[in-house]
Amino acid sequence: MNLEMREIEAFLTVAEELHFGRAGERLALSTSRVSALIRTLERRAGAALFERTSRNVRLTRAGEHLFAEFRAAYVRIERALADVRDAADPAGKVIRVGFATTLPEKVPGALVQAFEQAYPQARVVQYAAPTTDLFRWLEGDRPSWQVDVFATWMPVEDSPEADLAIGPVLQRVRRAVMLGVQHPLAERAVVDVEDLADHEVVYPQLPGWYGAAWTPQTTPGGRELRLRRVNAEYIEDVLRLVAEQQLAHLTFASLLDSYHRPGVVVLPLIGLPPMPIRLVWPRSSRNLLVQAFADVASDCARQAGWQT
Repeated sequence: MNLEMREIEAFLTVAEELHFGRAGERLALSTSRVSALIRTLERRAGAALFERTSRNVRLTRAGEHLFAEFRAAYVRIERALADVRDAADPAGKVIRVGFATTLPEKVPGALVQAFEQAYPQARVVQYAAPTTDLFRWLEGDRPSWQVDVFATWMPVEDSPEADLAIGPVLQRVRRAVMLGVQHPLAERAVVDVEDLADHEVVYPQLPGWYGAAWTPQTTPGGRELRLRRVNAEYIEDVLRLVAEQQLAHLTFASLLDSYHRPGVVVLPLIGLPPMPIRLVWPRSSRNLLVQAFADVASDCARQAGWQT
């Protein structure tokens, strides 16, 4: 026989009240009906759950164990139902959405617009942050995210970061290289990554599992890149370094549309695969609008043809 929710509710209520009459009043059931539900549950458990006398009711050891387990599960069920209700009725709900500062210009506006059309009662608060902020949010034993969901460059489907959930690819963007105008390769129309082995390449402060995809140590042809580790978290810092020194920085073709600085050129790069844009968010998040935003973003990207 299947365990019924009514039996669980009757047991939890009697365990809290330690009185069958008061439990019946709370449940809008007769005392005899409550007693019948408890007897059915005791048969399922194969043990008495309450000790009953003419004066009082108390839990047996088996009853105490079942109460602890049932109560924890019941609280989780109630919480899950509340979360689903909140997601189904997002009036007044807020989702903080971060966008990496170097994403293609069209991405933030398109995703936010699609979400607001799908969930007109929800409110989106936008943030702009460098991709490197993500790794600061993940530091330590208790990660401290500044956003609910973050659209950023993410080359992997999974990562060793315990609190990092990674969504599907929204778009793949061709790679590019940023150079100072005096750099030996700056006058080319296109740069092959193999040619960068003869020059110093910026290596930002990134975790190894991520940095290896952003700026590999060797080219596809097996040539070792001369990596210069720099403490530069913002694209403006990198622009300054590239402009002032003979350095190359691996970036994305979309940067051609949004960043212009005297003394710097951004050229198409061949030899490396495109970099994916994905949504990431904390696994520990209880904001169900996160999954809703991820679903809308995926639909938006597919309809816009970004994923092809």
